[in-house]
Order: sequence, then structure tokens, then C-alpha cells
Amino acid sequence: MLAGGSAFAQSRAPQSTAPRPPVSVKGWRYELRPNDVHMFLCEQPACGAQSRVSYRLYAPGSYPPGNTMTLEQFREEQTQIVKMLEQRTPGQKISILGVDGDGGTKVPRLFKARRLMVKPDGTKEYQVSGYLFGDRGAASLISSAATEKASSDNYAQFAIGVMLVLAPAKR
Repeated sequence: MLAGGSAFAQSRAPQSTAPRPPVSVKGWRYELRPNDVHMFLCEQPACGAQSRVSYRLYAPGSYPPGNTMTLEQFREEQTQIVKMLEQRTPGQKISILGVDGDGGTKVPRLFKARRLMVKPDGTKEYQVSGYLFGDRGAASLISSAATEKASSDNYAQFAIGVMLVLAPAKR
């Protein structure tokens, strides 16, 4: 795993003018998407075929405004997201499997929702979607995979590096 901190070794990739992500995990292909979304596509059996993980970093106080979102607000937001996603694709059914997170508004703080999406053709996709809050900003992180375990494991791999980027510069 690579991160912006000195605790991780930098990769020995060939010199390139392509932008590098603040956090990456070995075995994942990187794509910079619009709106500064860092997308990773699984390229190894361990993370599960067609698995994806994406994250977006936000400056301190920029998203959600003031970084004061509570777990209850996150839970309500997830309900609205499910409704929106179901309306976007008729016949798609999404179930919230669980919502976890830290209480209060202090940092560091994590919120995570686990969902099962059943597409109109019956294909199942498990998602873990969350917000991570730290002293140096916030991030949204989403993992999608064919199994709940792969989705959760992939989320955890990236969450560690992202939280290090959001942690205070000095401890």
C-alpha cells in the first residue's frame, strides 16, 4: 500500500507524467476520473474479479460543510442515496445491510454503510460506502465487489491509507 506518509515505501514505477494517487494498493489499476475521483480496478485474484474501489479527498471543512456530520445524519443520507439509485435504474433493488460509525463530531471519525444491490438482470453487487474524517480533511470511499467479504476487505485496505493521509502531519 502506498500513502502520502513516510511510513509507506514509494512504488518503483517507470517515470510518467500521469498523476499519481495519494493512496494506492498493489494489484489495482488506477484511473483518475472527473471531479478528482481516484478509481481503482482489481487486477489480482485476491481482491475479486471486477471489484472496484474509489475515493475522493476533501479539504478540511469543505465536505460535508464543517465536517460535523453525525452518524444519524449519515444513516439518513444513506436512505436517500438508496432511493435515488433505485430511481435511476428501474428494477434495481438495494438493501442496506448495516450502518456503522463513530459517535460525535470529533476526528478521527469513520462512517460506513454496507449495501446489497440486485440489478434488474439478477446480478448481485455488494458495496461498502463511507466517509472518513481527519485533521487534514475528509474523504468519501466506496468499494464494490461480487461478494460482501471482498467488498469489505477491499474497503479496509484503502481506508487505512486514506486515514493516514487525513491524519495530523505530526503526532
